[in-house]
Amino acid sequence: MRTRGSVRFDPYYKVQWFDERAMAWRDIQRAHPTEQDAIGAFECGKRCRVMQITMQGRHPLPRQAN
Repeated sequence: MRTRGSVRFDPYYKVQWFDERAMAWRDIQRAHPTEQDAIGAFECGKRCRVMQITMQGRHPLPRQAN
């Protein structure tokens, strides 16, 4: 078994899109190594944002233009 804190990883980024019907943000199941790569993966016509995932947790980055 792994011990707590034995796994380390660099921050990565995911794109989320806003589902108007469910009134919730939904992950696009693809990790990106940089914020710019994630921004480049925004889906046209959808409200999107970038999430940064780190060892401490995940949080949305400041708003980007679509």
